[in-house]
Amino acid sequence: MRIGFKFRERILVLAAGVCIVLLMGDRFIVTPLSRLWKARAERISLLKQNLEKGALLLDRKGDIDQRWQDMNERSLSADIAEAENKILNAVNGWASRSRFNLTSIKPRWLHDEVNSKKLEFRLSGTGDVESIYRFLYEIESDSLAIKLEDIEISSRDEKTRELSLSVRFTGLILMKEKS
Repeated sequence: MRIGFKFRERILVLAAGVCIVLLMGDRFIVTPLSRLWKARAERISLLKQNLEKGALLLDRKGDIDQRWQDMNERSLSADIAEAENKILNAVNGWASRSRFNLTSIKPRWLHDEVNSKKLEFRLSGTGDVESIYRFLYEIESDSLAIKLEDIEISSRDEKTRELSLSVRFTGLILMKEKS
């Protein structure tokens, strides 16, 4: 009987050893590898999404390039006199088409960006509601790269329909990149 008991002890010790080895294998090999596998799967998924976004951008490259070319063409010239002249001609055209009476125009250069400059204009004038509306519409619908910054409309007197308008807008000048 003594021999059978030692055999059972050996089997129990061996089984306990196998359990300990399996536990340590799970804790130090299987669990870290499964975490690593999951992290890599997430990273691959993220990279696939980024690749798809990049492919979409490449598909749209022609459209994006065309829009950028349009923006460059609509931006004002880097030559100060030419840019001011282009805006002044546009302002005179807007005023004549809208029957708006210009009283003053003041240009000012703003140098706040590295790749672009802004030409700011302040103008004022008078007109009735319809001519002011039409003048503002002409500014907004023009193809030049300009942005209305401030608008102030006030009544000149209570007896007439004449209003005064003060406008501040900026024109964008994109500096051409040197190759």
